Amino acid sequence: MNSGLGRADWEKRSVMKIGHLIFAASCGIVLAAAALPALAAEARPWLCRSKPVFSSTSAMKYQVVNHSGSRWDLLLMQFEMGSAHDGYEIVASQELPAGAGQASGTLSPGRYFAVAMYRGAGGRWICPGYAEDRDRPTGAVSRICYGEDSPGCPVALTVLSGAPAGATSH
Repeated sequence: MNSGLGRADWEKRSVMKIGHLIFAASCGIVLAAAALPALAAEARPWLCRSKPVFSSTSAMKYQVVNHSGSRWDLLLMQFEMGSAHDGYEIVASQELPAGAGQASGTLSPGRYFAVAMYRGAGGRWICPGYAEDRDRPTGAVSRICYGEDSPGCPVALTVLSGAPAGATSH
């Protein structure tokens, strides 16, 4: 007598195990796909290739203006060895609506990396194709122009020295 499973029972259990595996894998794929839009909604400026930098030994004030047809976010970061995001820590951010969006703030003395990102198709954050310090007004610490892909200046960040000491805007 055979005390084990018959061949038919064994085949039936094998098919059921394979079915459960396929079901579990499908669930994992669906969950991963559902998480992608959430990841796309988070700006990751430390991954942008171009990170213009400015610094001052005194407090600073800044103004950023968006003349483009896209929504932009300005993210100001400082480098701190060992911190998350490859060492870049976001210390201030400003949302700039499409059209005539503008914002301003103040920063403590230090060295800052300024990245502006725009919303692309599907709500994904995209690093600009153009970011350069140029056309700096007299007395300005920096004037950085950002564009989706050309050297225009639809988004401009102007940084001036002279903000009250110890003032910081986030």
